[in-house]
Amino acid sequence: MRILNFIIIYVVVLALGMGAIALGVPQTAALWFFTIAAIVLVIGYMYAMTSTKNTKLTLFAIKFQKRSPMFAYVFAIKDGTLEDELEAIELVKKKVKNPETVYDYEFLGYIRQKDLVNAYEIIKKMKSSPRKRLNIAIYEAEAGKYGMARSHDLDFIWMEDYIEAYVANLQGNKERYEEYMQKAIEGTKGLQRLTNEAIYARDLREWDEAHQKKKKKK
Repeated sequence: MRILNFIIIYVVVLALGMGAIALGVPQTAALWFFTIAAIVLVIGYMYAMTSTKNTKLTLFAIKFQKRSPMFAYVFAIKDGTLEDELEAIELVKKKVKNPETVYDYEFLGYIRQKDLVNAYEIIKKMKSSPRKRLNIAIYEAEAGKYGMARSHDLDFIWMEDYIEAYVANLQGNKERYEEYMQKAIEGTKGLQRLTNEAIYARDLREWDEAHQKKKKKK
């Protein structure tokens, strides 16, 4: 969990504890309340981020952190445009120190712009990881190498379902896309589940326009 999240939780619990003392609650009881409330809030936040399948809970947990880089990206996918997504990626590049995380988001930005040359250059910079292997499969799918994209032994089943959905999207097979994207959603929890749901909603929202453009190019 980011330090900022701990600070927010601490401030909320501190305010509750001070309120209890102001109301005449004994300091010992207030201290116990403070400690238990802090533990409950931290565990609750971590549960919402990593373990729940109720994405309304995850959404509530990040509701007031829309300028936090990774959360801004999720909100951009969920409610915004391509320009909003690229702006959120720029925020990641400015504020996130981990280069591997930055590479991952840069890759997603280039893929959304269909810039396969720069997407490939980003992949070459990434260290071996589950995200890199998933990104390689996405790149190969975008390059039309569907068999290769499907051939990777990815680290999580949801990633394999996601690639199947990704290929179906590129091929314009909406029924297959919906089938496998729903599987990818069902195989995830917490923030990743919320992200997958947002991608699913975005792709369906853009479906007609995206595939009409493909038909015109043909």
